[in-house]
Amino acid sequence: MTIRMLKGLGAGIFIVLLLYFGGTEILYPYIVTSKHSSRMEMQYIDVLQEYVTEYNLSTGDYDELRSWVEQENLDKMTIVRGKWLVFDSSYSGEIAAGAREVTRQSLQVYYTVDFTDGEAEVYVDDGYAQKYYNILLGISIVAGLAVCLMIFVIGMHEDIVTIQRMEREVSVISQGNLEHGLTVSGEDELADLASGIDRMRLSLKEKEQKETEMRKAQEKLVLGMSHDLRTPLTGLMTYMEILKQQLKDGRVTEEFLNKAMDKIQQIRGLSDEMFEYFFVTSNKEPVLEDPERIESVFGDYLSEICSLLECSGFICDSGEIEWRPVCVRVNMDYLGRIFNNIISNLEKYADKNEAVVITFIYEKDRVGIRILNAAASHVEPVSGTGIGTKNISIMMEQMYGEMQSEMMEDRYQITLYFPICS
Repeated sequence: MTIRMLKGLGAGIFIVLLLYFGGTEILYPYIVTSKHSSRMEMQYIDVLQEYVTEYNLSTGDYDELRSWVEQENLDKMTIVRGKWLVFDSSYSGEIAAGAREVTRQSLQVYYTVDFTDGEAEVYVDDGYAQKYYNILLGISIVAGLAVCLMIFVIGMHEDIVTIQRMEREVSVISQGNLEHGLTVSGEDELADLASGIDRMRLSLKEKEQKETEMRKAQEKLVLGMSHDLRTPLTGLMTYMEILKQQLKDGRVTEEFLNKAMDKIQQIRGLSDEMFEYFFVTSNKEPVLEDPERIESVFGDYLSEICSLLECSGFICDSGEIEWRPVCVRVNMDYLGRIFNNIISNLEKYADKNEAVVITFIYEKDRVGIRILNAAASHVEPVSGTGIGTKNISIMMEQMYGEMQSEMMEDRYQITLYFPICS
């Protein structure tokens, strides 16, 4: 709006100057050479000649000459002799002979008057032309104001049209149609506002898409978990019926007790994984620790993994681990949950006869921990939803990292990538 006002003001001033000075150049010759102007000037010259003759005035009688100028209500009178100015009604002091040279304008008419000290040329101005110049100035100012207001009004009309269009488009968006974008035109404040609202629309659209995807994923997860829970629950109920019958017969066997306990453990594991999933998806963005060397961050966890695996009868190969002087930022709570999930999966699905290999991968801007194990041929995964892996992936993303998993024939590989901090 400020720029528009400055443009209108500049255009208005330009029109005023153009009309006034251009009109003056056109009007001046006609006024000066008009019959009325010439006739009036001749009358004033005749009256001046009579006045000079009556009072025997010379060109040096300044007071008498000024008195006559005021009496006749003239705007200006100058007297020159040759090229030198000898009298000027607009100058209150005396003009020494030869002190001021006169540059005559081409359209100014000088008349000869006889003074007691000799002839001199006189120019008189009765202000006849001034009223036309005043009218021209008024017309110029009005035209300039009109142009200024026109530019401002046109700009305001464009703004109103833009606001009305934005109102219609925002109304469509407010009804839930986030596919309808806002028109962004120009580089003014309204364009910035439209651009900001459109960015907000895109943000809401992206958020809605993510919420839809999350809702679908959660629905799929709940359905999958319901199916996964139904299987061990059915087995548990079967074993409990058998145990009830055995209890009536007075011969409860340890075999069915152990099988029932296995099913209970499966149900408990699934419920823990579901709780952890909803915890990491509903929790706020985790607070990351200050940057630390990877040996300080991962060293204890990897040692614990190797110790727990070896206590469970696994073979752990960590001889290729190389500690480099790089730093990462992690959330220690998430890191503990991630490694607990990995240990649980290894104990359930890894082959104890094959070594679990732990190595580090160093890239330009990230470092990865890769864990490779052979899958046990006699064990099938309990959950078809892969909720444990999903939990790991979500926690890695919230720490600005990445999880990659790959199943290769009878081997399984999981890699955790963490961004390197400077």
